[in-house]
Amino acid sequence: MRSHAQEKSAGEAGSQLEAAARFSGISSGVGRLASGVKTGNPIFNRPYIFLTPDARRPTPNASSINRSILSILLCILSLVLFSPSFADDSPKYAERGISAYYAGKYDLARMFFSKALQDAVLKGKEEWIAKATLNLVDVELEAGEETEAGRLLEGITTREKGIRSLWLWKRSQLAFAQRHASLAVELVDSALGLAKGDKAKETSMGLDRMRYLIQSQEPAVWGPGYEAFRKGLGRERSASLDAMAAMAHKEYGKADTLWREAMGYYRDQGRLAKVAGCLNQIALCLFSQSHRDEAIEMNARAVAIYAELGLELPGLKAQALRLLLVQDERELAKLRQDMDLVGQRFSGFDLQGILDEYSHSLREGRSLGGAVGSYR
Repeated sequence: MRSHAQEKSAGEAGSQLEAAARFSGISSGVGRLASGVKTGNPIFNRPYIFLTPDARRPTPNASSINRSILSILLCILSLVLFSPSFADDSPKYAERGISAYYAGKYDLARMFFSKALQDAVLKGKEEWIAKATLNLVDVELEAGEETEAGRLLEGITTREKGIRSLWLWKRSQLAFAQRHASLAVELVDSALGLAKGDKAKETSMGLDRMRYLIQSQEPAVWGPGYEAFRKGLGRERSASLDAMAAMAHKEYGKADTLWREAMGYYRDQGRLAKVAGCLNQIALCLFSQSHRDEAIEMNARAVAIYAELGLELPGLKAQALRLLLVQDERELAKLRQDMDLVGQRFSGFDLQGILDEYSHSLREGRSLGGAVGSYR
């Protein structure tokens, strides 16, 4: 696909200069992030021309200056027209974004994925555009920004089989986060159909499918499939699934142990958001066993980790559990007031729906949907 500069007429030299500057690394104005993302200090080096005073040197005339400027323009234009194909930055930014994502640095991950998307759009690489967008969807889902995740998914239009399977999978995760469990299962089944033969995708998508079923259906529905599916999993991936199954069977002591095991694996991987999700599930298990004070402590730890990571909505969702845990009337009144203010700030924050889920988890023995998040 032709570059942006090739499609510009000679009369749009300004745009060509800006594009050329980006490829040659002499401008910090091109490739900035979309508004709302902090970029920090510029990382581009500007060239400097050092002039040595020389009284004997004649002052250049206008004709020589014009010739010099013309030479520079032609040089920069050649960089645009004949820039090497290997000077693509999108994969590099994507790798950095993934590293930041798994380290819990979500603002940094969003920044790198946004840069990857901008570079892919500039180069016209449809596959990279789709992958960068899907990476941004992961960040928004982790941050609880479901509206933004949905907007990003709507912008992906591809018929390529592999990308479409990932798109359907992310749509299923969004549907489940929005409490549409049946739709989530339908979407992930479609994704699995397109991913057939790709063992890694089949395992990750299958984990999410089983999670949807465990957290929305009775054990009689998913029991046989669960036993068969988990046989091919290592402990690092099956521990949280086993914990969900134990809660569904109201085996809260066993579930507590399994959530702690899963939390250990996530901690070793540096995935602190998952650690916070496990802590909140442990709080539910402890509360179900009448260990109220310990449950409050675990919940407070979960809220603190979300705050440290800058994940405001997941933190607020975890904090809502305190409305069921605390008994002091003054503290409850303060919590309700804070939550009402939150509802005014975030239109998508459904406090009653969250409390209903917690109550359902405590009554039916199911873990809270989305508390630990999806499998990547």
